[in-house]
Amino acid sequence: MGWSTPQASLEKAKAWVNELQRQADPNIVIALAGNKFDLDARRAVEAKTAQDYAEEAGLLFFETSAKTAHNVNELFTSIGKIHWVGGLQTFH
Repeated sequence: MGWSTPQASLEKAKAWVNELQRQADPNIVIALAGNKFDLDARRAVEAKTAQDYAEEAGLLFFETSAKTAHNVNELFTSIGKIHWVGGLQTFH
């Protein structure tokens, strides 16, 4: 999901998240990636807006760049570090 595209991108992401939360396993780990970090000057959605939504929805959030690999490894590493213990989400 590139934040340099119109606000509609965030709304589409919200729709996908709602669908996943409705149909997927309740223990699903969902990460929201604000791609195109390298194009900050052209962003249409502020990182804080995306971060606030991610926190509200219980998602991981990273600003990433496929071009420079900014935070790509960190995003996947964070997903891998999440453990479910007795139905509770913990980060290690």
